[in-house]
Formats: sequence, C-alpha cells, structure tokens
Amino acid sequence: MRTKKFFASAAKAAFALAAAMMMSTAFTSCSKDNDDKPEPKFTNTVTIDGVEKPIVKAEYDPEGDGNYRIYLVLSADEKEQVVLHINEDVFGTPIKLTEKAKKNADNFYFNWTIDYYKSNGEGGYTRFIEASGNPEQSVPVFNTGTIEYAGSINDTLNIRLRNGRVKGKDGKEHTLTISYSGKITGL
Repeated sequence: MRTKKFFASAAKAAFALAAAMMMSTAFTSCSKDNDDKPEPKFTNTVTIDGVEKPIVKAEYDPEGDGNYRIYLVLSADEKEQVVLHINEDVFGTPIKLTEKAKKNADNFYFNWTIDYYKSNGEGGYTRFIEASGNPEQSVPVFNTGTIEYAGSINDTLNIRLRNGRVKGKDGKEHTLTISYSGKITGL
C-alpha cells in the first residue's frame, strides 16, 4: 500500500512540475515574440489613405520658447506637405492625438497641430486635413493615433505618427502616418 501511495504522490508531483514548465515556456515564448520585434526602420515617408509619399524636404521655422513649425514637403512644387507645430519640451514623450490639451501648472496649454496641404489643381494648394490639440480651437482631434518626436531640432530628428485616423475637410475619415528620421534645415 505504501508503494502505491508513494508512486501516486510522485506522479502528482511530476505532473504538476510538467504543467508548470509548460506554462512557463508558453509565457516566455509569448513575451519573447513581442520583445524581439524590432522597431520598424524610418522610411522618410508620409502615408495618406494608404498611399506612401516620400519626404523630399524637411524644414523648420522657430517660433520662440521652444516652439517649432516643421514642414515635411512631399512634392517638388511644395504644394503637398504636412505641417507640424510642436514644442521641444515633449520630445521623447508619445502624444495622444485623440485629446485636447490641458493647462499645466503655469496655466499654459501645450498644443500640437497637424495639417496636410495638397494642390487644389488651380496652381495653389489647400488645407485638406487640420487637427489640433488646442482646446480654444474648434478644429478636430484625431479619432486614433499618437505622434512622437525624438532627437534634436538641430541634429537628427525622429518623427513617428502611428495609427492616425482623422476627419478631413471633406467630412470623411482619412488615415495618416509619418515615419521620418534625419536632419531638418531652418528657414
């Protein structure tokens, strides 16, 4: 009888150990899959409604107090471009494009703006997408998306807008992503 109990006890312990090892392996495999995926490389493109467009020129205009207007030019005639307004204090921090800004301790707003301009076919251009985090403007925010700036305005600047979905001036939802890494020139 003692032998049967010993073998039954040993079998339970072996089964529990095997189950624990299998669970550990499963959890390790799952987390390893997520951790091993490298960050996608920067492509220096803007993708609008699934159409990828190369950034032909990147420039910035300092507006004072660490605020910048960044121009990502998508056409040789400069009539198609994305214009970004940002403050260098948020570099390295993902910004939720679905939210309006809130006042900080100094009673100031941090505002972001993302505009997309395209040719109007008559020799000029028009603002096709306009979105802003400024709560004092009636401009929409994005339905989904984040943007992150990293690096330096005076050296290499990385800009990544992910999963952007926003209503355009035509009343329809449009997708927008940005993948840029490089030097930008001042105006």
